[in-house]
Amino acid sequence: MLEAGLMKGWSNQRLADVLGVGLSTLKRNFGPMLRERSEFPDRLKLALFASTVRKALEKGDMGAVRQLRQLIGEDEALEIERKLRDLPDEKDEPEVVGKKEAQRRAANDLVSGDAQGNWGDDLSPGYRN
Repeated sequence: MLEAGLMKGWSNQRLADVLGVGLSTLKRNFGPMLRERSEFPDRLKLALFASTVRKALEKGDMGAVRQLRQLIGEDEALEIERKLRDLPDEKDEPEVVGKKEAQRRAANDLVSGDAQGNWGDDLSPGYRN
């Protein structure tokens, strides 16, 4: 029962209440098992996966084959999610430009007509008043 509660992620207090013992008794008698709490959900998933593989391969159970495909798909999705989460954040930070480079770019913008006001059009040979 303790393993099942740990697999479900129950707190120590809830486990103690369900088992009918005090919290200190639970910790004293099952301390090593409680410290491995994070491993139990993975152990359960692994046991379910192994059981499903046996049913699919040894017994030819088509329901188990479908369930196996679903479990593999879930694992792949979790792996992709983990990889995406581990990618560094690419924030759109403005480019830092020195004074001389900013002046050079501003001058190029004025000549090409890309600056505010589009002065380049006014200075072109085809301009009329």
